[in-house]
Amino acid sequence: MWTLALACAFFLCIHLMISGTTMKEQVIAKIGGTAYYILFSLFSIGGLIWMIIAFGIALGDPMNVVLWKSETFLRVIGLFGNFLAFLLIVVGIVTPSPTNLMALRNLPDKTVYGIIRISRHPILSGIGIWAFTHIICNGNLAAWIFFGSVLALCALGANNIDRKRIALMGDVYASIKRRTSIIPFVAIIEGRTAFAPEELGVARMLLAVSMFSAITVLHELLFNARAI
Repeated sequence: MWTLALACAFFLCIHLMISGTTMKEQVIAKIGGTAYYILFSLFSIGGLIWMIIAFGIALGDPMNVVLWKSETFLRVIGLFGNFLAFLLIVVGIVTPSPTNLMALRNLPDKTVYGIIRISRHPILSGIGIWAFTHIICNGNLAAWIFFGSVLALCALGANNIDRKRIALMGDVYASIKRRTSIIPFVAIIEGRTAFAPEELGVARMLLAVSMFSAITVLHELLFNARAI
């Protein structure tokens, strides 16, 4: 269990204390941008693999206290939550966004469009929902540490991106921020933007549904646990 906690702390540290602060610019100034991104990617991949292995081990640890049993209704809630998560992640990946790295060079022609109306950080929001649903469906300490760390990274990471974009783009990004939200559907509910399902794209939606269906069917085979 302690190994899992250490792995999660390491993963959060490299993303929030290095990438999310001025330390990033200091490191780039010393070793260069290319070397920094290569090292950061290697540390990130290594940290994620460490977390996954440690989580698998922690599931059988005597310290892994069971906090509640995962009833069927919780799994049903989790299934719907994961469906939304897949939509946000998959559609977010294939939709031009003002918050991704590409936008640092060139903002998309339509800054508030499609999935961005639902969340301006669709990928992070989707991963966050995925993590939250796995917390409620896995009532044990190991799951709280593992998925809780992922959820915290998504929430803090989204705010860090907003802070850096405001500093870089000023009023342009402030305008985007006013018309959108991090938490899905909040800006739509508050009337700051309109819901436009036709902008999501049929092909993108079909891709997301197909991937969700495939993972749900193969979940037990891939992860040794039932999806529902």
